[in-house]
Amino acid sequence: MNINFYINSKKLISVLKAIPPAGGFTHEFYYYDGGEIKTDGTNIIITNEFPEEINTNAKYILCIQDANRLTQSQLDKLYDVWILPMTKARIEFHFRNLTRGIRRDRTSLHEHEEFQKRIIEMAHQDQLTGLATRWYLQDYVKTNENEENLTCIYFDLDNFKTVNDTYGHQAGDRALAATAEMMQNEFTDGFCARMGGDEFMIVLAGERDISDVERKVNDFMKNLLNYYATTRTMKKLSVSAGISQRQSAHAKTIDRLIHESDLALYEAKKAGRACCRVYDSSMEEAHDEIHEAITSGFRNYYLVDYENVKNHAFNGLENMSGHDEICIFYSDNALGSFTVELHNQMNASKAKIITRKASVGTKNALDFQLAAYLGELITQNKGTHSNYFIVSNDKGYESLISFGRERNVNVELIPNLAGSLIPPEELRQKLTEVLSTCSETEINEIAKIITNASSKTEINGEIGKFIRNSQRAGEIYRSVRSLLSNKKGHS
Repeated sequence: MNINFYINSKKLISVLKAIPPAGGFTHEFYYYDGGEIKTDGTNIIITNEFPEEINTNAKYILCIQDANRLTQSQLDKLYDVWILPMTKARIEFHFRNLTRGIRRDRTSLHEHEEFQKRIIEMAHQDQLTGLATRWYLQDYVKTNENEENLTCIYFDLDNFKTVNDTYGHQAGDRALAATAEMMQNEFTDGFCARMGGDEFMIVLAGERDISDVERKVNDFMKNLLNYYATTRTMKKLSVSAGISQRQSAHAKTIDRLIHESDLALYEAKKAGRACCRVYDSSMEEAHDEIHEAITSGFRNYYLVDYENVKNHAFNGLENMSGHDEICIFYSDNALGSFTVELHNQMNASKAKIITRKASVGTKNALDFQLAAYLGELITQNKGTHSNYFIVSNDKGYESLISFGRERNVNVELIPNLAGSLIPPEELRQKLTEVLSTCSETEINEIAKIITNASSKTEINGEIGKFIRNSQRAGEIYRSVRSLLSNKKGHS
């Protein structure tokens, strides 16, 4: 590691030259009169006058007798302040601290770069199955936008929720991993991706007879069924598939091709599952639910104030659907809270997830940017039946609820994604119906417990702590259990 020292004192240069460099460092010393500096390595300017202009390629150390005359703005621009007069011992002390600080900075920068590299890798590869993620699929199809012949095969596991609910998420994970492995072995010439949850996509480039593709898909599905039948936990699983194809680069966009394969998949589900369907135009009207959603522009939008709620906001992420869009507002302040586990959950979700880095320079800057984005969405989606949820514990957003109400737009403030599945007022109303012996205070507290907890077990425990009468707490939990279908765990 090379460190270039630019110093306006020849005496100080001679003292520093006599100090052996720390391991891994090489030192170069230059007399500095305000001219140009090198840009390779780390550049340190040691001066006794605060510079009129700061060179962004260097770190500044000011040697001064009275540091109190410096303003906070000036101090923020300095790497260090050395107080005069300087003895040889004090110079050596400061120099050792300086090299240790530079080493620490370089290590932090390296760790940050490695973290960013790891995030990019995770964005490209699903950690559970090893397949490409849907984000990477988007990059892939963009590079093949001009490919005339493309075939999309959309797969979905039937009865997957039953496996998860009966045998637990580990059994579900094993089923997904096994399906992905067999998919890669069968479609060696295809681009295989996990679209989220139990959905997979294969894109085949090149000219192919649609009947040959359909035959291959059916054979693959039979092989999967035979494999599932040999296991204790996967016996109830099967696979449905939808196929779409284009034979001209300008005939259909990639998005259109994926949409058609999704419609064909829906038709396979309607036909009894465990089968394959090839898209034709008659499916557009037959698929009323998706057709209506596409033509009306219906979506649920979740604007996450990540600075406020951190990872707790994503309780309920696994229940989001393709009609849900999650926008995460964050700044550099929150990067340390972002975990690999959360990233994997996002990759597995069927919801569309986007991020917006907020420029947090003034108080409430992130709040203002979130509010501005909400206004943009409401304007863009005018005439649709979209819903908007602000995921935050900041009560300052309540004014936006009134803003939406005045425009006949549904805007809600929720603490996490799970809390949105039963709106707060509706939840309290349902609790009032099933908990006739509870006071209003108790109902409000139980509503908070249900909204904030991520599992049925957690809700049961928190109700027990609040009520403090085990028999009555048990009765209350059994009464509210019917409202907890969106929570993890067994009923």
